[in-house]
Order: sequence, then C-alpha cells, then structure tokens
Amino acid sequence: MDIHQLESYAPYVVILLMFLWQNNVFVRPEQLEKKHREINGEMDTKLRELEDDMQAKYVEVNAYKEFQAHIYSKLDEVKEQNDEIKALLMSRRRGDNVQI
Repeated sequence: MDIHQLESYAPYVVILLMFLWQNNVFVRPEQLEKKHREINGEMDTKLRELEDDMQAKYVEVNAYKEFQAHIYSKLDEVKEQNDEIKALLMSRRRGDNVQI
C-alpha cells in the first residue's frame, strides 16, 4: 500500500475509531479496577453472611463431641440403673427378701 491509499482510507479509520470510542467498546483499566472492587465487596459480604448462617445453624465439632460423650455417659448410668431394677424384680419374683 502506498501513502495515497492510506490517505483515502484515513477518514473511514477515524470514523471507526470515534464510533468505538464513543460506544465504550474498549474497557479502560479504571473501569476494570472499579468493577473488581465491586465484585470483591459483594463476595466479602456474601462470605460474611454465609459464616453467620453456618454459625447459627451448625455447632462446632468439639461441642458436638462433648455433647455426645455426655449423652453416652448418661446412657451408661441409665443402663446401670435399669440393670439394678431388673435384678431387684427378678429377686422378688424368686421370693428373695431384698431390702431397698
């Protein structure tokens, strides 16, 4: 291409570039940074809401294990008492004199 052909196409190139610039076809770094900050802010709030929701709905593993151990110890006590009552009833059925 020689210089005369470039001069003939120059107005079209200028019009095309002006159209692209006016319609914001290209993204500027400031716009990207602004959108990036918006997305990060939204994600931070969603993560905080999720953490609060999880803390409200679920218990920690340590608390669950402590509760489970407490329940098992109480079940063992109930089983021991149940065995004592069963032994008492069996002895009375046989006719043994057992004092309480």
